[in-house]
Amino acid sequence: LHSAEEGDPGAAELLSRRKLLFLPSLNPDGWAWNERRWPRGGGMKRKNGLRTCSRRSADDQITDGVDLNRNFGFQWGYTQEAGSSGRGCDEEYRGAAAFSEPETRAVRDVMDAHAVRAVLHWHGWGNSLAYPFAYDWHAPLPSAELERYQELSRAMTSLNGYSHGRAWESVGYHANGEADDWGYGTRGLLSMSLEVGSSRDGFWPSPARIGTLSAATLWPALTFAHRAGGSA
Repeated sequence: LHSAEEGDPGAAELLSRRKLLFLPSLNPDGWAWNERRWPRGGGMKRKNGLRTCSRRSADDQITDGVDLNRNFGFQWGYTQEAGSSGRGCDEEYRGAAAFSEPETRAVRDVMDAHAVRAVLHWHGWGNSLAYPFAYDWHAPLPSAELERYQELSRAMTSLNGYSHGRAWESVGYHANGEADDWGYGTRGLLSMSLEVGSSRDGFWPSPARIGTLSAATLWPALTFAHRAGGSA
């Protein structure tokens, strides 16, 4: 917006051809907990605030909550042993049912209300760019779609050096009930996730790192916005 106001023709042209929606935080519970407990960075609360467990970890981190990126309604609970957990104290607890949580329902409702064609998620961490499918190592993706994701991923990561691939290729694990899988698998959306920062940044980086981490995602976001959604 600022670039368009300053007369940047590329930014103005993008805004004239795209309807852009921004959801600043999908997990306000985790955000508030980390901000309160770890204001200088280092917080590891990645689930929401639902009461699911009374146990506390060694560093007094509350283990309550649902992992919201295991709560979407595509292949939710695909296996009982891997990719998510049915135990409320676990880090990857998927919730009682698909879309059991108000945060994931809010995302679904925004998609419904605005006929979204493409979505780019920001996650921490991994210095990588992931795309479907994540629920199974051998989940099929049509060749033309795989080529589309691969080509776009190469363009998006050409300046920041992020690795890219399906979740098991880019971050080394698989996940079910995941947002990209839901967007693509149920709606046919172009759906990708930036895993921002390194292991040193973790899930709640130091405030001093915000500018650097944000800058690393600017080119991927602009490339995605320009190339997603066809001519509309």
